[in-house]
Amino acid sequence: MTTAERCFHHLSNVLVGGTGLVYLVMVALLKPADPWAVVNSPWQPLVQHSHVLVAPLLVFSVGILWKTHALLRMRLQGGLRVGSGSLLVLMLLPMVLSGVALQTSEDADWRLAWAWVHGVSGCLWVVSYAVHWLRRRARARTVAVAGG
Repeated sequence: MTTAERCFHHLSNVLVGGTGLVYLVMVALLKPADPWAVVNSPWQPLVQHSHVLVAPLLVFSVGILWKTHALLRMRLQGGLRVGSGSLLVLMLLPMVLSGVALQTSEDADWRLAWAWVHGVSGCLWVVSYAVHWLRRRARARTVAVAGG
């Protein structure tokens, strides 16, 4: 994986994960000042639209890393193993598909179901990505100390 690919992937994760978590806070924790308001915050539509607009960046960056990183690791390790990378692979499809379904569903019950699937898989993605990144940094530090 090149430095540019790594930077693009980190940036897309920060943008999508950040807007997603801020949107989750707005929907779940904020209460509107006006009891007749449709949104909990005047910023909520902007955050939601930003999340939807930057999400394809993450899908694109995962596509780039799929061949150069994920498939390579799975071949070397003999398939998926228990770990943060495997959880990222498993959460990708439900996260992406539920995001699309959430935007296109018209029935309120289905929208709620897709919102839960998207929220849970998205939160698992963010946590797994953070663990994956931190473990990589720790391994790099260990190698640097042992080699230097």
